[in-house]
Amino acid sequence: MPAELADDTLDILSSPSPAELRVSPAVERVLGRPPRSFAEWAARNVAAFR
Repeated sequence: MPAELADDTLDILSSPSPAELRVSPAVERVLGRPPRSFAEWAARNVAAFR
């Protein structure tokens, strides 16, 4: 991937819109529990990345 395209892609991904930050209420309906934050997920799965 050309560096310019990679930089542009990272710029787009690092600036989500408010709508993109919203967690759908469907998450809880599908999972049967409230959604977890990324920090909670990372803490539970850190061993997989060591």
